[in-house]
Amino acid sequence: MKLLWKTDTVQNRVFASSLLFTAALSVFIASARYSASGDTVATELLAVTLIREGNFDFNEFFDEGEEMPYSFTTSGSRIVNLYSVVTGMMNVPVFLVADAAGIDIEEKLLPLNKISMSIIAALSTVLMFHILLRRRFSIALSLLLSAVFAFGTLIWSVSARGAWQHGPSILFLCAGMLLFMSENRRTSAWAGFFFALMAVNRPINALIVMPFFVYTFFHRRKAFPVMVLTSLIPLAFLAWYSLEYWGSLLSLGQGQGAKLTNDPWLGIPGLLVSPARGLLVFTPVFVFSLLYMVKDVFVKGGNILYRYISAGFFLTLIAYTNWEMWYGGHCFGYRYLSEYIPVFILFIAEGWNRYVRPRIWTRLLFVMLLILSIYFQFLGAILFPSGFNMIPDNIDDNPGRLWQVQNTELVRLNNVFMEKISAKLQ
Repeated sequence: MKLLWKTDTVQNRVFASSLLFTAALSVFIASARYSASGDTVATELLAVTLIREGNFDFNEFFDEGEEMPYSFTTSGSRIVNLYSVVTGMMNVPVFLVADAAGIDIEEKLLPLNKISMSIIAALSTVLMFHILLRRRFSIALSLLLSAVFAFGTLIWSVSARGAWQHGPSILFLCAGMLLFMSENRRTSAWAGFFFALMAVNRPINALIVMPFFVYTFFHRRKAFPVMVLTSLIPLAFLAWYSLEYWGSLLSLGQGQGAKLTNDPWLGIPGLLVSPARGLLVFTPVFVFSLLYMVKDVFVKGGNILYRYISAGFFLTLIAYTNWEMWYGGHCFGYRYLSEYIPVFILFIAEGWNRYVRPRIWTRLLFVMLLILSIYFQFLGAILFPSGFNMIPDNIDDNPGRLWQVQNTELVRLNNVFMEKISAKLQ
């Protein structure tokens, strides 16, 4: 183990990757309860209809005139997913294996979704590890920050718990970043495939991936045409699905639309520091990420690629601050910013030698914030929901409760956990 931490060899990378994947998957499956949501009902069922019917409609599950959960809608004569179908497609491998093993995939719908999302989250952890190694960070630091990625962020409490679009989107971003950072320009051009897939899965993710294309156009001009060509593969699927199931390219493969707010500056502080949704509240260790972004990226001599990526982050913040439900509805933490988790982890690594390592007090601060981050995600993974989103009233009707500093989601979950500990000790 000591050799693993100090020597970066192929064998140690393979061993560390296997260790990370096994540990992450074991924790995700063993500890996290599946978190069903009205948003994910159609996505959870999609693999079943793809395997049994070979299509993307759900007509076989509903009688004519029957009331449907809101994540289903009609398009012409078909019942379809209101949201993107990419996340549901990602479940197909697990459902195929289960079906071949004689398991009733409809009866075991939610457990199979949990396994699939946990595998996706564990794979993302391994890719994060290799991104850090590709940026030439030590194998020890790469392992540590990959563990932060897996257990100190919404990867554990959200991505591994439900069939949200965020989990696959993070996987696609990690795959795209790993390829993009390859020294082989032909290999890096294939990042376009995963970046486009990320945007197809969740269209607003275009704000995250477009900076990579713009950077390539200005700084890797020869790789740009191939990168665009690889991106056309997911976009071709999106065009086909949009025309076939929605009748319009403008649908972008889904039926929801944005509802704008009357207070467009509320979302930025809300997503960063509000007690119920703040990035720096639920994963406080990311203070080092934002410190690096603010103090190092845009100064003279700062990393050019990181400037583009950071610009995408600010554009995403601006976009969400114009959303009526900037807080992401009934969810845990900073769900709307979760796709930036790989970038935040990378920025901790980039600022490590300047902001964490040099002084005892900064190392202690990092450890303290890391412990809090992991504890908060632990609470979300095993105990969410606490009832905060509905009691004493619905946050959709009273979003002002998102700014309460007492009786918050985390406070309630902590109280529940302490009560469970106290009951076991009695």
